[in-house]
Amino acid sequence: MRLIDKLCNALAIFAGIYLVAIMFAIVFQATARSLGFSGSSHVFTFSEYGLLYIVMAASPWLVRHKGHVYIELLTAIIPKRLAPGFSRMVTLICVLICLTLVWYTGEATLKAFNRADYDMRSLDMPKWMLLVSMPICFSLMAVQFLRFVFGHETLHTGEAGVHE
Repeated sequence: MRLIDKLCNALAIFAGIYLVAIMFAIVFQATARSLGFSGSSHVFTFSEYGLLYIVMAASPWLVRHKGHVYIELLTAIIPKRLAPGFSRMVTLICVLICLTLVWYTGEATLKAFNRADYDMRSLDMPKWMLLVSMPICFSLMAVQFLRFVFGHETLHTGEAGVHE
């Protein structure tokens, strides 16, 4: 699990760096246009790709740290003795959803790779390079959710409201 934690940490750092890079690239692009230069046509392409990469790369880390949005309304009203089992059941459903997404996104990635599909914008990029983050990161999310299914800690606190 330490290796997975390190990988998730590295992906979260990558997501943060990519987000900052997009910010600087947009500032550069806006400044260049304001000064009468054309800037780079690739800025928008890399920004669009980055939105997918950022979301996928940060998600496993967010699951581990309970940073995803979830509603405690049901876990707050069920009896305390049933809450851990309910939380584990909900988390198991999350695992199954992630694994289903691994299957379909993995299939799409392999299909794009085998067909040599390209995403054609200002930069022609192999489509599999866009899609590959999804099966990898959904797999990592499934592993992180499994921690809450079989570990000592549950995903839900059983208390309604914001917990920070």
